[in-house]
Amino acid sequence: MNLAIDVGNTLAKAALFEQNIFKRHIERLDEQALKDVLSQEKIEKIIISSVNPYSETLANLIPNNIDVITLNYLLPLPIRHLYQTPQTLGMDRVAAAIGATILYPSANRLIIDAGTCITYDFIDKQNVYHGGSISLGLQMRFRALHEFTAKLPLFSKDNFKEGNSFIGDSTETAMVSGVINGFSKEIEGFIGLYEEKFEDLQVVFCGGDAAFLSQRLQIKTVKMAHQKDLLFIGLNTILLYNQLQNFNSIII
Repeated sequence: MNLAIDVGNTLAKAALFEQNIFKRHIERLDEQALKDVLSQEKIEKIIISSVNPYSETLANLIPNNIDVITLNYLLPLPIRHLYQTPQTLGMDRVAAAIGATILYPSANRLIIDAGTCITYDFIDKQNVYHGGSISLGLQMRFRALHEFTAKLPLFSKDNFKEGNSFIGDSTETAMVSGVINGFSKEIEGFIGLYEEKFEDLQVVFCGGDAAFLSQRLQIKTVKMAHQKDLLFIGLNTILLYNQLQNFNSIII
């Protein structure tokens, strides 16, 4: 059994795979949850993707008899990339792009990860990763309005009410409209830019706010899908790829 761990800015999550078959998702991975899965499952290999030092705390709980790979820019990958500064590239972005190559093998793929930040990443039909864009996530926008002003309160997507006009008639509805509608139009704009340049475009959403946002887009011309476990599929693919690389090295 393989365990793929993603330690993000806000939460740590994980998923279990039996070779390349997804088994189950672990929504919140803390120390106790990791101890539980290590005692309940026969884990042979683990891959860790992290943007947060909390990964070190989790890694210290893993027994020495389990092979652990930490995702970084030096690790062999089953794709090519054109990124000019690979040492600064968020490897979770790359893992999600690799996940999209598994699920949509013959398309140009735009991956939109709506989490603490929102990232746009493009990988073409030849499995060449081009890069993308990074912008403020949904809650970060709400927090910026609150923290960089003297009087504006803090709201969230939970304050959004279906059917509300885009014209806010109170401070709450004006702020919620500005953030959510502005965010949606940003996403639509980026999709439009990629659609103009690349044919046969598949848009893949992932991240905590992906389901909420993807339902509010007014785009009918491209294929769109929400894949909750996209990142983990990519991480497990990288793990299997490196396992094969090591095996071939031993054979040689």
